[in-house]
Formats: sequence, structure tokens, C-alpha cells
Amino acid sequence: MIRKLSILLVTLIVAGCLLAFLVWAERRPDAHYLSDLRSSISSEPAPAQTRGNLLLIRPQLYPMDYQSPAHLRLKLAAALDNARDAGLLRPDTLVALPEHIGTWLLARGEKVEFYQARSRQEVRDWLLLGNPLLAIKALLLNLDAERLDEALLRMKAEQMADDYQQLFAGLAREYRVTLLAGSILLPEPRVEDGRLRSGEGPLRNLSLVFSPQGTIQGSPHLEPWPWRADATAAQRLSVGAVHYRVERDWRPGYPQSSVHLADGDRSSPALFLRGKLDWPIGGASRDILLIPREVEQASPAPGSHLLNIWIGRE
Repeated sequence: MIRKLSILLVTLIVAGCLLAFLVWAERRPDAHYLSDLRSSISSEPAPAQTRGNLLLIRPQLYPMDYQSPAHLRLKLAAALDNARDAGLLRPDTLVALPEHIGTWLLARGEKVEFYQARSRQEVRDWLLLGNPLLAIKALLLNLDAERLDEALLRMKAEQMADDYQQLFAGLAREYRVTLLAGSILLPEPRVEDGRLRSGEGPLRNLSLVFSPQGTIQGSPHLEPWPWRADATAAQRLSVGAVHYRVERDWRPGYPQSSVHLADGDRSSPALFLRGKLDWPIGGASRDILLIPREVEQASPAPGSHLLNIWIGRE
């Protein structure tokens, strides 16, 4: 009788501890969010007559900026407000954002400690602690670090796709500009009935363009993961009478893109992320950084950098 009571007591204690852990793991208290919303503009003088302008945004981003889409929106909206006040947002403006700005959306809603992690190992530890189902899957399938990252991304892919479209379509609509929304890594992404969806197939790097009405403009641009020079075609889009070609390249040691005039030989400076972000998922070569450490910047000013290029009439 005493032995049965002891077993029952131990079982209740273990069950209570497990329940307490699951409750703790599901809790996502809001952390105090304080981000640098400053931005600086570098712009050449406007010609007498223009066909439009290209505005590159190199946002300065940190893990906490991805705790919620609202945080990321606040950072980008501050830069766009600055551009609007400077008269740089017009119906013929193309705003371009960097590669993989959307991939870190997989960090939405994690525990506060995740955003404070100082190493990749700490990041993975807090991912497992904060996602018990993922931890069980990792244990049962004996997932290595890279497959663990991918499992988390696949688990969150549908929400990531929704967040990406709502965030960037909303910004394009609010500021009435055509927005080249950077890219996001998703499994087998596709657009159905005007909505971005994820699938079950291989990972692809996707980039969308949003019209001033907030709708998807043109076809989705898809690239393999990781990037390969022999499998990457240029993305093409138009704003009014100006036709652009967007080219991506990892060979400098980090993802960058450049925007070219399709009907001329003029091209933009490189577009890339600023701040302190590492790859949130394995797969990229160890010598490829998400954010370059030593590269020429538009200015020494802190915060996000905005580079404006006027497109003159021929």
C-alpha cells in the first residue's frame, strides 16, 4: 500500500513539473522594446525632370526587432517617414529592401532569452526550451543543428508567410509606393489567389513586389537555397515607364542585391542588411555572413541608411 502511494505521489510530482514546464514554455511575456529609429539619407541632386526615383533602405536590425512584426514595422516606418518628409516618396518611387529581411520572421514570439542569446548554441537551446513539440521531434528524430533550424522554420512557415505579406503590403499601401520587399526563406512558397502560401517541399528564397495598393505585383521571384551563381536569374519589375532589373550575389561573402536600369547601364550601390543578425537557419556556408562586418557604408551615421537615386528623363 505504501509503495503504491509512493509511486502515485512521484507520478503526481512529475506530472506537475511537466505541466509547469509546459505552461512556462508557452508564456511569452513582452520584453521592454527600445530600438534605434534614427535614419540618415544620402541623395544626389534631383535633375530638372525625372522619371522616378529609386530608394534603397539598408535597415539597422537586431534580434529584438523581430519579436513581433509590429517591432519590425516600427523600424521600417521610421525610415519611410524620414524619406516622405524629405519628399522622396512619390507615385513613381521604387523602394527596395535587402535580401533575407523576412527570414528572421521565424523569430516571432520566442521567449525573451532567445533574443538575448550570445551564441548559436544559446539560440538553439532557447528554441528547444520555448518549443516543446520541436524538442520532442528533435529527440525522436535525432535532428542535427541544421535540421533543427529547418524544422522550426517549417513549423512556423505559414505564419511567416502571412506576416511577410501583411507587413510589406501594408507598408506599400500606407506610403503609396512600389515596394521591392526583400526576401524570405520558405518551404515551396507560392502565391494562390493573391495570397502567399508555404508548402512542404524544398526551401526557396522568395521575393515579392507590392504595388501602391498593397497587392502583389508581377510573379514571385524564386531562388534556390543556398544561393548558387549558376541558378540565379535576375528579377525584373517596372514602375511607370521605368524598368528595373534586380541581381543578387553572395560572392562578396554576404547576401547583397543591386538594382539596375533595364534600359541603360546604370546600377545602384549594393543593398544589404545592417545591424547585428546571424543566420537564423543553417544551410549557408560558414564563410557567408548574413550582415557584412567590414564594408563601405553610405555614411558613418548610426541607424538605418537610405540611399536615393533619381532617374532622369532621357
